Amino acid sequence: MAETKIIVLDDDPTGSQTVHSCLLLTCWDITTLKEGLLDDAPLFFVLTNTRGMDAESAAGITREVCVNLKQALEEINLSGHTINPLIVSRSDSTLRGHYPVETDVIAEELGPFDAHFMVPAFFEGGRFTKDSVHYLMVDDKPVPVHETEFARDSVFGYQHSYLPDYVEEKTQGRIKANEVVRFG
Repeated sequence: MAETKIIVLDDDPTGSQTVHSCLLLTCWDITTLKEGLLDDAPLFFVLTNTRGMDAESAAGITREVCVNLKQALEEINLSGHTINPLIVSRSDSTLRGHYPVETDVIAEELGPFDAHFMVPAFFEGGRFTKDSVHYLMVDDKPVPVHETEFARDSVFGYQHSYLPDYVEEKTQGRIKANEVVRFG
């Protein structure tokens, strides 16, 4: 029976700072990834730090991680230990990240996704999603994030807080808003 392992590609250290009792890998050579895959914890983080890069560099790093991960999985599977990977692309909860660049690369290298979930939330930072609209608490009031400074970011700017519209915007229409399934 295959063991499920959650592998989180983290584009910034804020996500990995909120977890404990799992490995945080800051390099992704095949040997190190095999250590993560064989560790007793059900998940591990790979800190790629791609948020601080341009989209092309972020895609390159993500591709390198995925190619090495695929090789590590193949080597482990050949030894008779089967691992079912569950890949998570953890990006910023105010929607600042290389989306869909990184998720596209992951799908290209590791195969298509069975599902693609977008779940922006960071309660401690006043960020949450309600009725598919992402909010940031500002002066104790919920403000749709497209109305905040985060949406005006010179690299990661966007016009929509309603997630189906955000997905259509960021994928440049490849995924239409009306194709996005929402869970209330």
